Amino acid sequence: MMIKQRLFALVVLACGASAIQAEPAAPDATEAPFSTAEKMLWLGDQLQAIKQPMVLNYDFERTGTYEHGFTDTVELTITKVKPNGLKDGAIRFFSGERNFPVPPAEDTDANPVLKVYFQGDVYEMNRLTDPDGKSRERWRYFQRRIKLALAETAGVKPVSFEFDGQHYAGQQITFQPYAKDPKRNEFEQFADKAYSVIVADRLPGYVYRVETVVPGASGEPPLIHEVLQLKSAVAMAREKTAAR
Repeated sequence: MMIKQRLFALVVLACGASAIQAEPAAPDATEAPFSTAEKMLWLGDQLQAIKQPMVLNYDFERTGTYEHGFTDTVELTITKVKPNGLKDGAIRFFSGERNFPVPPAEDTDANPVLKVYFQGDVYEMNRLTDPDGKSRERWRYFQRRIKLALAETAGVKPVSFEFDGQHYAGQQITFQPYAKDPKRNEFEQFADKAYSVIVADRLPGYVYRVETVVPGASGEPPLIHEVLQLKSAVAMAREKTAAR
């Protein structure tokens, strides 16, 4: 199992179901309201377009010059749609040797794929910037920087895309949480990492594409480039649904 997959597994095992189900607490009167980017990524019913049990398949690809890349798949199965609109589901994150267990989601309106990816992303940043393993809690710093970027500097713009023969009007959230980080000199090689997330309310599962890029030197290919993108959304057969 590669290092990144071990880190993903560690966060899931350490945090349990909360790693993919926990919702952000509502702000109190002294806190600023959620930004548009925060609302799009963490609030609202992300599974509203799913009206029956179905399987969402995502392709994942990691490339770049920094280290060996790989391709794999992620599968989210919505096993039950309840009368109140909430869903039960199961997620398989990667396959074969890279596969690791993720707790099932129950009574949720959030797409757990997004939450698992971002939790794993900060652990990956911890690994990349601390090769000697001396700062195991550094991931918390990167997590705070992402939260700050989404709250204060993230950009949101309308986009359109085609999926499964249909046209979708979506939104693209972009941010660079470390570009103006006062501590960027401690991890300069990765400080210009850029994030892009494309979502659409009408799209099954809401999340269409997550992309991150760590640029290389001027004119050089990216050090690290990751893309997680929805490949298919297939309704489950009635007999299979009934069996569940």
